[in-house]
Amino acid sequence: MFRARIFVFALLLLLPMVGATATFAAGEPTQSRPADLPLPSSLPLIDYERALFPWIAKRKYVGLGWNRDKSWRDTGPFVFNMSFGIHPAVRMYYSPEIMSWLENGREGAIADGAIVIKEMVNPPSAKYNEHHAALVEKYKDDSEKVAKEMADYAYDTGGLNWTVMVKDSQLSHGGWFFASVYFADKDDMKARKPVIDNFQPPYSPPLGAGGDGMCMRCHASAAEELIFSALENIEGYPGEPLIFRVDESWRDLPKQQKPAFGVDLTTLIEAYLNDPHDPAAMRAAHVAAATASPVDQNPEFTAMFPGTGGVDITRANLQTLPSEWLDHVPARPNDTQHFLTSDNCLGCHGGLGGAPSGVTMFIKNGPDYGDGYNISEYGEWRWSPMGLAGRDPIFYAQLESEFALLEQAGVGDLSGNLGTTCLSCHGAMGQRQLEIDAHANPDLGLDGNNFKPEYVLLHDPLTLEEKDQQIADGTYPYHEYGNLAREGISCAVCHHIAPPERADGQPDYNKLDTYLMNGTTGVFRMNAADELIGPYSDVRQKPMQNAMGITPLHNDYIKDSEMCGACHTINLPNVDAATDQPLPGFTPAEQAILNDSAKNAVAFLKDEFGVTYREPLVQFQHSVEQATFIEWQNSEFADAGTAQSCQDCHMKSNFETLDGTVNIESLTTQIASIQDTNLPEVPNALPHEEIDVPFRDTYKRHNFVGLNAFMVKMLSQFDEEMGLGPKDPMTYATNGAQLSLDTMALQARDETADVAIESLTESNGTLEAVVSVDNKTGHRLPSGVGFRRAFLEVRVTDGSGTQLWCSGCTNGAGVIIGPDKQPLKTEFLDFVPEGATEALYQPHYNLIDDETQVQIYEELTQNAKKEFTTSFVHRVYHPKDNRLLPWGAAEPGTEAFVKRFGTSEVTAAFMKATMPEGRAEHDEGVKAGKDELTYKIALPSGVDAKDVTVAATLYSQAIPPYYLKQRFETAPNGPATQRLYYLASRLKTKGTLIEDWKLKIQGDSAQLR
Repeated sequence: MFRARIFVFALLLLLPMVGATATFAAGEPTQSRPADLPLPSSLPLIDYERALFPWIAKRKYVGLGWNRDKSWRDTGPFVFNMSFGIHPAVRMYYSPEIMSWLENGREGAIADGAIVIKEMVNPPSAKYNEHHAALVEKYKDDSEKVAKEMADYAYDTGGLNWTVMVKDSQLSHGGWFFASVYFADKDDMKARKPVIDNFQPPYSPPLGAGGDGMCMRCHASAAEELIFSALENIEGYPGEPLIFRVDESWRDLPKQQKPAFGVDLTTLIEAYLNDPHDPAAMRAAHVAAATASPVDQNPEFTAMFPGTGGVDITRANLQTLPSEWLDHVPARPNDTQHFLTSDNCLGCHGGLGGAPSGVTMFIKNGPDYGDGYNISEYGEWRWSPMGLAGRDPIFYAQLESEFALLEQAGVGDLSGNLGTTCLSCHGAMGQRQLEIDAHANPDLGLDGNNFKPEYVLLHDPLTLEEKDQQIADGTYPYHEYGNLAREGISCAVCHHIAPPERADGQPDYNKLDTYLMNGTTGVFRMNAADELIGPYSDVRQKPMQNAMGITPLHNDYIKDSEMCGACHTINLPNVDAATDQPLPGFTPAEQAILNDSAKNAVAFLKDEFGVTYREPLVQFQHSVEQATFIEWQNSEFADAGTAQSCQDCHMKSNFETLDGTVNIESLTTQIASIQDTNLPEVPNALPHEEIDVPFRDTYKRHNFVGLNAFMVKMLSQFDEEMGLGPKDPMTYATNGAQLSLDTMALQARDETADVAIESLTESNGTLEAVVSVDNKTGHRLPSGVGFRRAFLEVRVTDGSGTQLWCSGCTNGAGVIIGPDKQPLKTEFLDFVPEGATEALYQPHYNLIDDETQVQIYEELTQNAKKEFTTSFVHRVYHPKDNRLLPWGAAEPGTEAFVKRFGTSEVTAAFMKATMPEGRAEHDEGVKAGKDELTYKIALPSGVDAKDVTVAATLYSQAIPPYYLKQRFETAPNGPATQRLYYLASRLKTKGTLIEDWKLKIQGDSAQLR
């Protein structure tokens, strides 16, 4: 086993050598010949691997007379039986195109078809150089015998494997195909049968890729052409490779002659030695980290949601998503595009998990590499709701319901318009890049007006057969955009967003109104394609320029909450409302403002990208469907002196484990791991000042969580079905999903709400408890999509723990039940009492004196027929909205509002969406952010009130029962809806953060004194 490097894919060419300068046996010089291989861009990935990998594994290049290194070399020190190199021991082979470029002084471009091959064996190199010298001595006149036995030794003793670079300028900006070639086992090695990618679960990074970001981690630091190759390393040229320290720990010597005799390094050495980074071990680790998806349905869930109408399907009929490692779009060769996938970023921004590679953006909790928590930009984003937005099974089921409802309303032709609008956030990169490319290159025949949800099922064809099939069904031009869309709100989205601007002819809006009228609902301006913005002014630009043709630039807008508002203020049409009058609760002037904002979006998209997909939607009356950003704006969290931005709360600068055993108040780390001045020296690197990555004491984690633990848990338990791998590619940590869930648990416990029993008294056998809920967030509680809810469970137990009374208790499916253990008639919003015209629901309470009454903080909406709906575009009536306001919220029309915002009619119209409705409209506590209500609880006869405990607990449900019921019944035959039912009905909640389908926020308990 060897301690090779952080990534088998990071092909750090020509790293310094160790020890001996013994050369290989050299015969008469021969004219080297180029490889007779296709270019990577000429074949789909798997077909190309089938051509290249066996050729490498059989060492066909040796017979072509290629130049090679003078000897085996190490890539860093080897001490205490541990390699501190970036790679294991290496020996390089260079195609004639590479040699011509080197002999020309590393000037100009390397020709397509050039190949650099790194043979790699278990370190240190000294054992191979010494073995070679012994063979030369043994077979003095038989160089072929020496070569054969040396090759056998490399295969059998060294575990020979390869990393390869093939030049193809049509692949990406960097123009290289990177590959790792190895054998699965000894039998395959004997047969020279290398592993070929198959992208089957459990998912692991691909062995070959164009413009691979993990390899770029180091190669971007090369001065020219992304390689470090130097003539002094090569046979027949003057000079010697660099040498690193190698001790005697690898030799078969008595203990007394070993380094560090008498020093107890056992634990440390074992930790290092048990962490092999060879390709086979890495693949095996991915397999070992995988767990089987749940198979059995939860009977409590199916009792509540029977799965009728075709929604309940088998695993064989389940629509699954492609591997996350097929989400691969590199920077284009000649002109970098705006959007590229996160695998371009993770090599530098994915963290390092321990010695000897280093600890970068990682919190250790054990000695082994990968023991701990990956808090890198990529690591936490990957398992955040933003990183999962493009794979969110709840979102895609919602889309199917919306399409079905549009059909029922007779406007089914709007499905593409609405779907593309929704995917402008959830599939932001794919949707955006498609409209950009369709507008810039009309000859491509792309339709930028309709981003179909089915595109997320597409990926690069892996074989010619797959390519022919995509061409036949017309999807081939769109697979790149599916790769992008599955990444959700990825790196290149936020780091490309520019501030909104007023269009010509618009009023002289202030900053906030400019945003409200030009920057909501997924409509945002972008900086240049070859620029990405960030918070630091002293970044090292050259590596990113080399790797992707992109320059990182400082721009404080990345720290502005308004940037988040692009997708967190959503202004949507109401397709079943009358178009000749305002929506209920709005004046004609207010309605016109919301409608004009939507029209401005239409005009901008048409002028900028030539798309008109939103145009048919502006015929309807608009209203704010999600208001998280403007809720924050209308709070003391946005005021000078008490300000906390979105980034302050959702991009932590500290780290704490859920159990409190680790608590780091401020994180200091490098924000990128590249071939920098901390790694072993290499020839032909950029100047030190270009690659000296500083440590930052202002590091901000990319955790991006709220309280939607249900979606994260669903994707982590069903990672195989949803195309995700459990093992982190850079740090090898396997707890990424759990870290996301733990961060949610901390946020729920410490930063969401305080629950208190303010007083508890008793009179004539009746308890009276005053319970308060105090919102601690910078927006409403709950916030976001309207179907989120939080509810109070108030439970009364006697001295033995027996339950005597409960308001808000649930069953195992999260359904609120009454004293008869049956679901409350209000739970599914579909029970219409005899003689009534509307379904029952739980109103906002100031007093609760019955177990069937529950305080639920939620927004409830009805369509034009006054039927409760969870549709985003049938929100006509709002009988209830008692979600708690943030501290300092001001009501439009009041003196406090004018003091904060002035007299802007635009601001006032939008801010109506931040106010309560229904009974809560007049509840001063709700409006102040702290609700207080009284529970009157009649105790059973004979119960001593002093033995009774009252417990109040606030729970959150991101997808409450009525929401799920509407999904399963609205579009039961839709594949995304069937997928949601499959996952939800099998989701294991016992012993998890969401046990019984609810997430605990906070609670309190009290007894009579």
